[in-house]
Amino acid sequence: MPEHILVIGATGAVGVQFCNEALSQGHNLTLLVRNASKLPNNIRNDPRVKITEGQLNDEKVLRSVTGSGAGIFVSFAGPTHKPITDCIKLIFPLLIENKFKRAMVLGTASFTAPQDKGALKWEALIVLVKIIGGDAFQEFNGLGEFLTSQDGQDLAWTLFRVPNLGNGVAAPVSATYTGSGSDGLFLSRKSVVAWVFKEMGQGSEWIRKAPALSN
Repeated sequence: MPEHILVIGATGAVGVQFCNEALSQGHNLTLLVRNASKLPNNIRNDPRVKITEGQLNDEKVLRSVTGSGAGIFVSFAGPTHKPITDCIKLIFPLLIENKFKRAMVLGTASFTAPQDKGALKWEALIVLVKIIGGDAFQEFNGLGEFLTSQDGQDLAWTLFRVPNLGNGVAAPVSATYTGSGSDGLFLSRKSVVAWVFKEMGQGSEWIRKAPALSN
């Protein structure tokens, strides 16, 4: 069944792939972007796509896009879209107000979920992010802390945490917690897109949870 999906982070590598797949499946899209010229022509010119240019922390813009008639929210915003945390804090009550049924938000292992057991490889990765990632650690940690503090009764959210992303094929995805033994450090962008679509239509397995994804 076609859905109307609100997407932020649509101009990034994962966002573009998601939009292309969404259109191939017959969905309608509302995109909030800072620069529409960064979207491929096929997405920008598709009549099923409504594009709004604006900043992620502009409450007036967020109120406009959440009132577009969409029912599912997906965020692929990365650290170059800062402040991500501020955006999610502003948009979350608007999603509830407009009766969105699902929110899928990209995060990273900078946020430690309560179910994580941790491992040396994750500790090393987090240290690396703190050293060379600029504001990325603070952004994704703040995002995770806020989102997981929401009870999810009014909006079914999932924080899907991704490791190092690559350009491989859409391979099977392990959704788990760090230190589980099936947690890896690599994931293809196509796999992210496939998993998000599967989770959107699958039910409640990862609602109000923050799985770590990997191939």
